[in-house]
Amino acid sequence: MMWTRDLILTFASALTLAGCTPAEEVATSEAAAPASAVVTAADPAAYRGAAVAGQVCSRCHDVGMGAPPVMEIGAPKFRELAGRPESTAESLAAKMRESHPVMPDYIFDDADISELAAYILSLRGDPG
Repeated sequence: MMWTRDLILTFASALTLAGCTPAEEVATSEAAAPASAVVTAADPAAYRGAAVAGQVCSRCHDVGMGAPPVMEIGAPKFRELAGRPESTAESLAAKMRESHPVMPDYIFDDADISELAAYILSLRGDPG
């Protein structure tokens, strides 16, 4: 989803122009989100992946941001995926590239896939 990546980059540019870094943006949103849902700027890929997850994946998945999915269809929670021993960046990327019976045919570019995998793995060990 190239438009999503462009939107995120535009947003990040606007934050920079306003003198706000992603870490400051996360810090200002901590009051609104549970501490377990906050992704620090220590991993910019996970930060961007969280934005994609919140925009696209949260319709069906509990993406770990404190809100239930929009539709309850039994899609796995991102924290569950992160906690599976077999979950690696490569295995998550492979799952995102294949078609799922209930999942819409989203076409993520390689950057989106890598960033979503980084975000999911950032939830590992987070009790949420």
